[in-house]
Amino acid sequence: MGIKCFLIEPILDKNVILFHSEDDWPPFYAHIGWRNPLTGEEKRFTHDFGVGAMWWATWYPKNIVWGNETEPHLMVATPGGDWDIDSRASNCTQPDDTLHRCWVRHGVPPLLDVDKHGVTCNAGAGSIQCGSFHGFLRAGEFI
Repeated sequence: MGIKCFLIEPILDKNVILFHSEDDWPPFYAHIGWRNPLTGEEKRFTHDFGVGAMWWATWYPKNIVWGNETEPHLMVATPGGDWDIDSRASNCTQPDDTLHRCWVRHGVPPLLDVDKHGVTCNAGAGSIQCGSFHGFLRAGEFI
């Protein structure tokens, strides 16, 4: 039995709109906390939810790592720390390529499989190495 993941969402202050420039759209609202929509639990910071919390990093600029990003990076709290599923692996075998993914996501968060099935590099076998944790994300669970 693994550790189940769950998606959390930002609690936004609709009265505080943050813009980086006049061309920014849609508006970026100030985060005042996070909520687990399944339980209604609210916390100030993502790490307050513990292992299994998953969230969209909407503050990362588009195409910060890859040249073909269509959505924000997806973060998840592992037993060894926070992991950006959409980041580049430290042992990536194609560090100059901006189109592949070092980890390939399948499914809808939080029910994800993360593996090497898709346009990817030859780094690893789809496992996660984050701090002291080394495992896999399968069917929305760390194993």
